[in-house]
Amino acid sequence: MQTIVWQDKWPLGPIAWEADGVAFWKQLLLSLCVAMVALFTAALVSPVAAAFLASHGFAVPMQVLGLTASEATAEGAPPGPATQGARPGGRDQARKATVVLQPAGSAVINDRVTALGTGSALQSVVVLPKANGTLTEIAVASGAQVTAGQVIARLDSETQQLNREKATLAADDARRTLDRNRALVQSNAAPANQTQAVELAAQVADLAVREADQDLADRVISAPIDGVLGIIKVSVGNAVTPQTQIVSIEDSSALVVNFWLPERFAGQIGPGDAAVLVPVSRPELTLAATITSIDNQIDPASGTFQVQAKVPNPDDSLRPGMSFTVSMQFSGQSFVTVNPLCVQWGSGGAYVWRVTEGKADKVPVQVVQRNTETVLVAGDIRTGDAVVTEGLDGLKPGAEVQIFGAPPEEQPADKAADAAKAGN
Repeated sequence: MQTIVWQDKWPLGPIAWEADGVAFWKQLLLSLCVAMVALFTAALVSPVAAAFLASHGFAVPMQVLGLTASEATAEGAPPGPATQGARPGGRDQARKATVVLQPAGSAVINDRVTALGTGSALQSVVVLPKANGTLTEIAVASGAQVTAGQVIARLDSETQQLNREKATLAADDARRTLDRNRALVQSNAAPANQTQAVELAAQVADLAVREADQDLADRVISAPIDGVLGIIKVSVGNAVTPQTQIVSIEDSSALVVNFWLPERFAGQIGPGDAAVLVPVSRPELTLAATITSIDNQIDPASGTFQVQAKVPNPDDSLRPGMSFTVSMQFSGQSFVTVNPLCVQWGSGGAYVWRVTEGKADKVPVQVVQRNTETVLVAGDIRTGDAVVTEGLDGLKPGAEVQIFGAPPEEQPADKAADAAKAGN
Protein backbone atom coordinates (compact mmCIF):
# COMPACT_ATOMS: atom_id res chain seq x y z
CA MET A 1 0.00 0.00 0.00
CA GLN A 2 1.39 3.38 -1.01
CA THR A 3 0.10 6.85 -0.25
CA ILE A 4 0.18 9.67 -2.80
CA VAL A 5 -0.20 13.14 -1.33
CA TRP A 6 -1.48 15.97 -3.55
CA GLN A 7 -0.16 19.19 -2.14
CA ASP A 8 -2.26 22.25 -2.87
CA LYS A 9 -3.55 25.32 -1.19
CA TRP A 10 -6.83 23.87 0.01
CA PRO A 11 -8.56 25.35 3.05
CA LEU A 12 -8.79 21.93 4.61
CA GLY A 13 -5.14 21.05 4.01
CA PRO A 14 -3.51 18.48 1.72
CA ILE A 15 -5.57 15.84 0.01
CA ALA A 16 -4.29 12.29 0.17
CA TRP A 17 -5.00 9.64 -2.47
CA GLU A 18 -4.23 6.04 -1.69
CA ALA A 19 -3.65 3.52 -4.43
CA ASP A 20 -2.87 -0.16 -4.22
CA GLY A 21 0.01 -0.37 -6.60
CA VAL A 22 -1.57 1.92 -9.21
CA ALA A 23 -0.25 5.37 -10.07
CA PHE A 24 -2.51 8.35 -9.36
CA TRP A 25 -2.64 9.59 -12.94
CA LYS A 26 -3.78 6.22 -14.16
CA GLN A 27 -6.67 6.27 -11.72
CA LEU A 28 -7.62 9.77 -12.82
CA LEU A 29 -7.52 8.84 -16.50
CA LEU A 30 -9.58 5.73 -15.86
CA SER A 31 -12.22 7.73 -13.97
CA LEU A 32 -12.52 10.27 -16.81
CA CYS A 33 -12.93 7.51 -19.35
CA VAL A 34 -15.66 5.85 -17.29
CA ALA A 35 -17.49 9.17 -16.92
CA MET A 36 -17.37 9.91 -20.66
CA VAL A 37 -18.58 6.40 -21.52
CA ALA A 38 -21.46 6.84 -19.08
CA LEU A 39 -22.43 10.21 -20.55
CA PHE A 40 -22.39 9.03 -24.16
CA THR A 41 -24.23 5.85 -23.19
CA ALA A 42 -26.91 8.01 -21.56
CA ALA A 43 -27.01 10.13 -24.73
CA LEU A 44 -27.73 7.03 -26.78
CA VAL A 45 -30.62 6.12 -24.47
CA SER A 46 -32.02 9.51 -23.44
CA PRO A 47 -32.69 12.34 -25.96
CA VAL A 48 -32.52 14.80 -23.08
CA ALA A 49 -28.94 13.75 -22.27
CA ALA A 50 -28.03 14.01 -25.96
CA ALA A 51 -29.41 17.54 -26.11
CA PHE A 52 -27.47 18.42 -22.95
CA LEU A 53 -24.14 17.21 -24.42
CA ALA A 54 -24.81 18.99 -27.71
CA SER A 55 -25.46 22.27 -25.91
CA HIS A 56 -22.16 21.95 -23.94
CA GLY A 57 -19.71 21.53 -26.80
CA PHE A 58 -19.91 17.80 -27.53
CA ALA A 59 -21.69 18.09 -30.87
CA VAL A 60 -18.72 16.65 -32.84
CA PRO A 61 -18.36 13.44 -30.77
CA MET A 62 -22.13 13.02 -31.00
CA GLN A 63 -21.99 13.27 -34.79
CA VAL A 64 -19.27 10.57 -34.77
CA LEU A 65 -21.66 8.37 -32.79
CA GLY A 66 -24.41 9.14 -35.32
CA LEU A 67 -26.63 11.02 -32.84
CA THR A 68 -27.38 14.75 -33.13
CA ALA A 69 -29.47 17.10 -31.03
CA SER A 70 -32.16 17.36 -33.69
CA GLU A 71 -32.40 13.55 -33.88
CA ALA A 72 -32.72 13.40 -30.13
CA THR A 73 -35.61 15.80 -30.27
CA ALA A 74 -37.30 13.83 -33.05
CA GLU A 75 -37.04 10.61 -31.02
CA GLY A 76 -39.37 11.99 -28.36
CA ALA A 77 -37.51 14.39 -26.09
CA PRO A 78 -39.87 17.00 -24.69
CA PRO A 79 -39.18 20.52 -25.91
CA GLY A 80 -37.17 22.64 -23.52
CA PRO A 81 -34.13 24.82 -23.25
CA ALA A 82 -31.84 22.01 -24.34
CA THR A 83 -33.68 21.16 -27.54
CA GLN A 84 -34.28 24.81 -28.32
CA GLY A 85 -30.56 25.48 -28.04
CA ALA A 86 -29.59 22.82 -30.58
CA ARG A 87 -28.72 24.21 -33.97
CA PRO A 88 -28.92 21.42 -36.55
CA GLY A 89 -30.53 23.77 -39.02
CA GLY A 90 -28.38 26.85 -38.54
CA ARG A 91 -28.66 30.12 -36.58
CA ASP A 92 -32.19 30.99 -37.74
CA GLN A 93 -33.55 27.57 -36.83
CA ALA A 94 -31.94 27.70 -33.37
CA ARG A 95 -34.02 30.73 -32.46
CA LYS A 96 -37.33 28.92 -32.99
CA ALA A 97 -39.11 27.47 -29.97
CA THR A 98 -39.97 23.80 -30.28
CA VAL A 99 -43.64 23.15 -29.45
CA VAL A 100 -46.03 20.22 -29.31
CA LEU A 101 -49.38 20.80 -30.99
CA GLN A 102 -52.78 19.21 -30.62
CA PRO A 103 -55.90 19.98 -32.67
CA ALA A 104 -58.82 21.55 -30.81
CA GLY A 105 -61.87 19.33 -30.52
CA SER A 106 -65.53 19.92 -29.73
CA ALA A 107 -68.05 18.79 -27.13
CA VAL A 108 -71.73 19.33 -26.35
CA ILE A 109 -72.93 20.22 -22.85
CA ASN A 110 -76.32 20.85 -21.28
CA ASP A 111 -77.73 18.18 -23.59
CA ARG A 112 -79.19 16.03 -20.81
CA VAL A 113 -80.88 16.77 -17.50
CA THR A 114 -81.82 14.44 -14.66
CA ALA A 115 -84.23 15.29 -11.86
CA LEU A 116 -86.07 13.55 -9.04
CA GLY A 117 -89.86 13.57 -9.21
CA THR A 118 -92.86 12.29 -7.28
CA GLY A 119 -95.84 10.55 -8.83
CA SER A 120 -99.46 11.37 -8.13
CA ALA A 121 -102.72 9.88 -9.40
CA LEU A 122 -104.29 11.18 -12.57
CA GLN A 123 -107.37 12.00 -10.47
CA SER A 124 -107.74 11.93 -6.71
CA VAL A 125 -110.77 12.79 -4.58
CA VAL A 126 -111.81 12.51 -0.94
CA VAL A 127 -115.44 11.47 -0.54
CA LEU A 128 -117.47 13.53 1.99
CA PRO A 129 -121.17 13.20 2.95
CA LYS A 130 -123.54 15.89 1.73
CA ALA A 131 -125.63 15.88 4.90
CA ASN A 132 -125.58 15.03 8.58
CA GLY A 133 -126.71 11.59 9.59
CA THR A 134 -125.89 8.11 10.78
CA LEU A 135 -124.33 5.51 8.53
CA THR A 136 -126.68 2.61 7.98
CA GLU A 137 -124.77 0.79 5.22
CA ILE A 138 -121.29 0.59 3.67
CA ALA A 139 -121.71 -1.00 0.26
CA VAL A 140 -118.03 -1.51 -0.77
CA ALA A 141 -114.77 -2.70 0.76
CA SER A 142 -111.44 -0.91 1.08
CA GLY A 143 -109.28 -1.23 -2.04
CA ALA A 144 -112.20 -2.00 -4.34
CA GLN A 145 -112.38 -0.73 -7.93
CA VAL A 146 -115.42 1.52 -8.34
CA THR A 147 -117.03 3.42 -11.18
CA ALA A 148 -118.50 6.91 -11.14
CA GLY A 149 -121.98 6.88 -9.52
CA GLN A 150 -121.51 3.59 -7.69
CA VAL A 151 -122.96 3.59 -4.16
CA ILE A 152 -120.35 3.59 -1.40
CA ALA A 153 -122.50 4.10 1.71
CA ARG A 154 -125.96 5.16 2.88
CA LEU A 155 -127.26 7.35 5.70
CA ASP A 156 -130.51 6.97 7.64
CA SER A 157 -133.32 8.48 5.53
CA GLU A 158 -136.65 7.91 7.29
CA THR A 159 -137.25 11.61 7.96
CA GLN A 160 -136.39 12.58 4.41
CA GLN A 161 -138.69 9.85 3.06
CA LEU A 162 -141.61 11.22 5.11
CA ASN A 163 -140.90 14.76 3.95
CA ARG A 164 -140.96 13.59 0.37
CA GLU A 165 -144.33 11.91 0.82
CA LYS A 166 -145.78 15.07 2.39
CA ALA A 167 -144.43 17.19 -0.46
CA THR A 168 -145.90 14.77 -2.98
CA LEU A 169 -149.36 14.96 -1.38
CA ALA A 170 -149.21 18.76 -1.27
CA ALA A 171 -148.17 18.89 -4.89
CA ASP A 172 -151.01 16.59 -5.95
CA ASP A 173 -153.53 18.76 -4.10
CA ALA A 174 -152.07 21.94 -5.70
CA ARG A 175 -152.43 20.42 -9.19
CA ARG A 176 -156.05 19.39 -8.54
CA THR A 177 -156.84 22.90 -7.30
CA LEU A 178 -155.25 24.35 -10.44
CA ASP A 179 -157.33 22.04 -12.67
CA ARG A 180 -160.61 23.06 -10.93
CA ASN A 181 -159.74 26.74 -11.16
CA ARG A 182 -159.06 26.48 -14.87
CA ALA A 183 -162.41 24.76 -15.38
CA LEU A 184 -164.26 27.44 -13.43
CA VAL A 185 -162.57 30.21 -15.38
CA GLN A 186 -163.61 28.59 -18.65
CA SER A 187 -167.23 28.43 -17.46
CA ASN A 188 -167.05 32.01 -16.18
CA ALA A 189 -167.78 30.76 -12.66
CA ALA A 190 -164.52 32.20 -11.27
CA PRO A 191 -162.54 35.31 -12.09
CA ALA A 192 -159.51 34.88 -14.36
CA ASN A 193 -157.18 36.74 -12.03
CA GLN A 194 -157.28 33.85 -9.54
CA THR A 195 -155.58 31.51 -12.01
CA GLN A 196 -152.15 33.11 -11.55
CA ALA A 197 -152.18 32.62 -7.76
CA VAL A 198 -153.30 28.99 -8.10
CA GLU A 199 -150.61 28.26 -10.70
CA LEU A 200 -147.95 29.75 -8.42
CA ALA A 201 -149.09 27.53 -5.54
CA ALA A 202 -148.84 24.46 -7.78
CA GLN A 203 -145.30 25.39 -8.88
CA VAL A 204 -144.19 25.88 -5.26
CA ALA A 205 -145.59 22.47 -4.38
CA ASP A 206 -143.62 20.88 -7.27
CA LEU A 207 -140.43 22.57 -6.04
CA ALA A 208 -141.03 21.15 -2.58
CA VAL A 209 -141.19 17.67 -4.09
CA ARG A 210 -137.89 18.23 -5.92
CA GLU A 211 -136.30 19.51 -2.72
CA ALA A 212 -137.49 16.41 -0.85
CA ASP A 213 -136.07 14.20 -3.61
CA GLN A 214 -132.69 15.95 -3.32
CA ASP A 215 -132.63 15.57 0.44
CA LEU A 216 -133.36 11.88 0.00
CA ALA A 217 -130.64 11.50 -2.65
CA ASP A 218 -128.11 13.19 -0.36
CA ARG A 219 -128.52 10.28 2.05
CA VAL A 220 -126.70 8.11 -0.50
CA ILE A 221 -122.90 8.51 -0.76
CA SER A 222 -121.64 7.70 -4.28
CA ALA A 223 -118.25 7.58 -6.07
CA PRO A 224 -117.67 10.78 -8.09
CA ILE A 225 -114.99 9.22 -10.37
CA ASP A 226 -113.69 5.85 -11.54
CA GLY A 227 -110.83 4.58 -9.44
CA VAL A 228 -109.59 2.50 -6.57
CA LEU A 229 -110.83 3.03 -3.03
CA GLY A 230 -108.44 3.67 -0.22
CA ILE A 231 -109.05 2.56 3.34
CA ILE A 232 -112.60 3.35 4.47
CA LYS A 233 -112.30 5.48 7.61
CA VAL A 234 -115.82 5.03 9.06
CA SER A 235 -118.14 2.17 9.91
CA VAL A 236 -121.85 1.50 10.17
CA GLY A 237 -123.42 3.40 13.06
CA ASN A 238 -121.03 6.34 12.96
CA ALA A 239 -122.57 9.78 12.95
CA VAL A 240 -121.10 11.85 10.13
CA THR A 241 -121.19 15.46 8.96
CA PRO A 242 -120.32 17.11 5.64
CA GLN A 243 -116.74 17.47 6.99
CA THR A 244 -116.29 13.74 7.74
CA GLN A 245 -113.91 11.95 5.34
CA ILE A 246 -115.42 8.66 4.24
CA VAL A 247 -112.76 7.34 1.84
CA SER A 248 -110.34 8.51 -0.88
CA ILE A 249 -110.52 7.42 -4.51
CA GLU A 250 -107.46 7.39 -6.78
CA ASP A 251 -107.59 7.11 -10.55
CA SER A 252 -104.18 5.51 -11.20
CA SER A 253 -104.73 4.47 -14.80
CA ALA A 254 -101.93 6.98 -15.41
CA LEU A 255 -99.58 8.83 -13.05
CA VAL A 256 -98.60 12.47 -13.15
CA VAL A 257 -94.96 12.92 -12.10
CA ASN A 258 -94.06 16.33 -10.70
CA PHE A 259 -90.43 17.45 -10.93
CA TRP A 260 -88.42 20.68 -11.09
CA LEU A 261 -85.82 21.81 -13.66
CA PRO A 262 -83.19 24.59 -13.51
CA GLU A 263 -84.26 27.89 -15.03
CA ARG A 264 -81.71 27.61 -17.87
CA PHE A 265 -83.97 24.98 -19.46
CA ALA A 266 -86.96 27.32 -19.56
CA GLY A 267 -87.97 27.74 -23.17
CA GLN A 268 -86.29 24.49 -24.21
CA ILE A 269 -89.13 22.24 -23.06
CA GLY A 270 -92.77 22.10 -24.11
CA PRO A 271 -95.91 19.95 -23.85
CA GLY A 272 -95.53 16.72 -25.78
CA ASP A 273 -91.77 16.40 -25.23
CA ALA A 274 -90.52 12.95 -24.28
CA ALA A 275 -89.09 11.99 -20.91
CA VAL A 276 -87.70 8.77 -19.47
CA LEU A 277 -88.74 7.68 -15.97
CA VAL A 278 -87.03 5.12 -13.74
CA PRO A 279 -88.73 4.22 -10.44
CA VAL A 280 -86.28 4.61 -7.56
CA SER A 281 -87.59 1.40 -6.00
CA ARG A 282 -87.34 -0.51 -9.31
CA PRO A 283 -84.20 0.69 -11.13
CA GLU A 284 -84.48 -2.11 -13.68
CA LEU A 285 -87.73 -0.59 -15.04
CA THR A 286 -87.64 2.14 -17.71
CA LEU A 287 -90.84 4.00 -18.58
CA ALA A 288 -91.67 6.37 -21.42
CA ALA A 289 -93.51 9.54 -20.35
CA THR A 290 -94.83 12.69 -22.02
CA ILE A 291 -94.62 16.26 -20.74
CA THR A 292 -98.14 17.54 -20.08
CA SER A 293 -97.79 20.76 -18.06
CA ILE A 294 -95.15 23.44 -17.44
CA ASP A 295 -95.37 26.12 -14.79
CA ASN A 296 -95.49 29.72 -16.04
CA GLN A 297 -93.01 31.16 -13.53
CA ILE A 298 -89.60 30.52 -11.97
CA ASP A 299 -89.33 30.00 -8.23
CA PRO A 300 -86.99 32.86 -7.18
CA ALA A 301 -85.83 30.97 -4.06
CA SER A 302 -84.57 27.87 -5.88
CA GLY A 303 -84.20 29.10 -9.48
CA THR A 304 -86.32 26.19 -10.75
CA PHE A 305 -89.71 25.72 -12.40
CA GLN A 306 -92.22 22.89 -12.06
CA VAL A 307 -92.90 20.38 -14.83
CA GLN A 308 -95.42 17.53 -15.01
CA ALA A 309 -95.04 14.35 -17.04
CA LYS A 310 -97.72 11.72 -17.63
CA VAL A 311 -96.85 8.01 -17.66
CA PRO A 312 -99.40 5.25 -18.46
CA ASN A 313 -100.11 2.70 -15.73
CA PRO A 314 -102.42 0.11 -17.34
CA ASP A 315 -101.36 -2.78 -15.10
CA ASP A 316 -101.65 -0.68 -11.91
CA SER A 317 -98.02 -1.54 -10.99
CA LEU A 318 -97.24 2.06 -10.05
CA ARG A 319 -98.59 3.79 -6.99
CA PRO A 320 -99.12 7.48 -6.23
CA GLY A 321 -96.33 8.82 -4.05
CA MET A 322 -93.58 6.77 -5.73
CA SER A 323 -90.29 8.53 -6.51
CA PHE A 324 -88.91 8.60 -10.05
CA THR A 325 -85.68 9.61 -11.70
CA VAL A 326 -86.64 11.77 -14.69
CA SER A 327 -84.24 12.15 -17.65
CA MET A 328 -84.67 14.45 -20.62
CA GLN A 329 -82.55 14.96 -23.72
CA PHE A 330 -81.88 18.39 -25.27
CA SER A 331 -79.95 19.67 -28.28
CA GLY A 332 -77.37 21.23 -25.92
CA GLN A 333 -74.62 23.75 -26.63
CA SER A 334 -71.44 23.02 -28.60
CA PHE A 335 -68.06 24.31 -27.40
CA VAL A 336 -64.42 23.94 -28.46
CA THR A 337 -62.31 21.62 -26.29
CA VAL A 338 -58.57 21.84 -25.66
CA ASN A 339 -56.04 19.93 -23.59
CA PRO A 340 -55.84 21.28 -20.00
CA LEU A 341 -52.12 21.94 -20.60
CA CYS A 342 -53.03 24.46 -23.29
CA VAL A 343 -54.83 26.90 -21.01
CA GLN A 344 -52.61 29.63 -19.61
CA TRP A 345 -53.51 32.54 -17.35
CA GLY A 346 -52.43 36.15 -17.48
CA SER A 347 -53.54 39.53 -16.23
CA GLY A 348 -56.31 39.57 -18.86
CA GLY A 349 -57.60 36.09 -18.01
CA ALA A 350 -57.22 32.74 -19.72
CA TYR A 351 -55.61 32.29 -23.14
CA VAL A 352 -54.14 29.61 -25.42
CA TRP A 353 -51.37 29.62 -28.02
CA ARG A 354 -52.50 28.74 -31.53
CA VAL A 355 -50.09 28.01 -34.38
CA THR A 356 -51.11 29.26 -37.82
CA GLU A 357 -48.75 29.04 -40.81
CA GLY A 358 -45.87 28.20 -38.50
CA LYS A 359 -46.35 31.24 -36.25
CA ALA A 360 -47.66 31.45 -32.69
CA ASP A 361 -50.80 33.45 -31.96
CA LYS A 362 -52.09 34.31 -28.46
CA VAL A 363 -55.86 33.77 -28.31
CA PRO A 364 -57.90 34.93 -25.26
CA VAL A 365 -60.54 32.39 -24.22
CA GLN A 366 -63.21 31.96 -21.59
CA VAL A 367 -63.23 28.70 -19.64
CA VAL A 368 -66.74 27.25 -19.76
CA GLN A 369 -66.23 23.88 -18.08
CA ARG A 370 -63.32 21.81 -16.82
CA ASN A 371 -63.34 18.05 -17.27
CA THR A 372 -60.77 15.39 -16.46
CA GLU A 373 -59.20 15.26 -19.92
CA THR A 374 -60.46 18.40 -21.65
CA VAL A 375 -61.37 22.01 -21.01
CA LEU A 376 -64.35 23.60 -22.78
CA VAL A 377 -63.56 27.14 -23.92
CA ALA A 378 -65.27 29.96 -25.77
CA GLY A 379 -63.46 32.53 -27.86
CA ASP A 380 -61.86 33.15 -31.24
CA ILE A 381 -60.95 29.51 -31.70
CA ARG A 382 -62.48 26.77 -33.82
CA THR A 383 -62.46 22.99 -33.92
CA GLY A 384 -59.31 21.71 -35.65
CA ASP A 385 -57.09 24.69 -34.80
CA ALA A 386 -53.52 23.67 -33.85
CA VAL A 387 -53.08 24.55 -30.17
CA VAL A 388 -49.79 24.39 -28.27
CA THR A 389 -49.74 21.86 -25.41
CA GLU A 390 -45.97 21.85 -24.59
CA GLY A 391 -43.16 24.30 -25.14
CA LEU A 392 -45.18 27.27 -23.93
CA ASP A 393 -42.32 29.06 -22.17
CA GLY A 394 -40.96 32.02 -24.06
CA LEU A 395 -43.60 32.10 -26.79
CA LYS A 396 -44.40 35.49 -28.24
CA PRO A 397 -47.18 36.56 -30.59
CA GLY A 398 -46.08 36.22 -34.21
CA ALA A 399 -42.93 34.19 -33.36
CA GLU A 400 -42.04 31.30 -35.68
CA VAL A 401 -41.98 27.90 -34.00
CA GLN A 402 -40.47 24.48 -34.64
CA ILE A 403 -43.21 21.85 -34.47
CA PHE A 404 -42.21 18.80 -32.48
CA GLY A 405 -42.11 15.59 -34.51
CA ALA A 406 -41.40 17.13 -37.94
CA PRO A 407 -37.86 17.73 -39.42
CA PRO A 408 -37.29 21.48 -39.87
CA GLU A 409 -36.08 21.15 -43.43
CA GLU A 410 -39.13 19.17 -44.54
CA GLN A 411 -41.90 20.99 -42.71
CA PRO A 412 -43.85 23.64 -44.71
CA ALA A 413 -44.96 26.59 -42.62
CA ASP A 414 -48.52 26.36 -43.93
CA LYS A 415 -49.10 22.78 -42.65
CA ALA A 416 -49.07 23.42 -38.94
CA ALA A 417 -52.40 21.70 -38.38
CA ASP A 418 -51.21 18.47 -40.08
CA ALA A 419 -48.06 18.51 -37.95
CA ALA A 420 -50.22 19.04 -34.88
CA LYS A 421 -52.14 15.85 -35.64
CA ALA A 422 -48.90 13.97 -36.17
CA GLY A 423 -47.58 15.26 -32.82
CA ASN A 424 -50.78 14.15 -31.13
